[in-house]
Amino acid sequence: METPRPTFDSDVEECSARLREIHRALADLARERGWQPSHSGVGLFAELVASGAWPDTAESRARLTCPGRNAAAQGEKSFADLAALDEGHSAYAGRDLAAFPLPGFPTSGREILMACDNAGGMNHDGVMNALYADGSVKTFSLSAEIEGGALPAGAASIPVGPDSPIPDLRKLRR
Repeated sequence: METPRPTFDSDVEECSARLREIHRALADLARERGWQPSHSGVGLFAELVASGAWPDTAESRARLTCPGRNAAAQGEKSFADLAALDEGHSAYAGRDLAAFPLPGFPTSGREILMACDNAGGMNHDGVMNALYADGSVKTFSLSAEIEGGALPAGAASIPVGPDSPIPDLRKLRR
């Protein structure tokens, strides 16, 4: 018998919890080892595994990707080799540090670190979670972004990357 799929709300909550867990681990790494983010995109949070802070196991890989509906195949590849990372490693997009340096993590204030990447559709049917350097998680709503004029009517997803109409999300890449 198949395990029932989690509900939408539980996916969003689990995603938010994973993002907070990633933040705690990155902040601990920064405090304990003097680590500062140096890799962009997926590499930003893959450093948890590459540094040895988290083991390169299926459990750790699952914690480094969004649990939403489009992420089923994500998180199966090793995060240990930062040079081998690609967009297939995670359904999260990380900050583009080359274009948007992150001063003084973890005391970087309200700077975005990472978010669900909705390329090819929504991970959470109309919303996406974003993690900030202060440890907060913001949930963006597709309908609210359309109503507020950030996205055009009929938009099917909330884009991340340099072409995003939402300033914070422009700072991210895969």
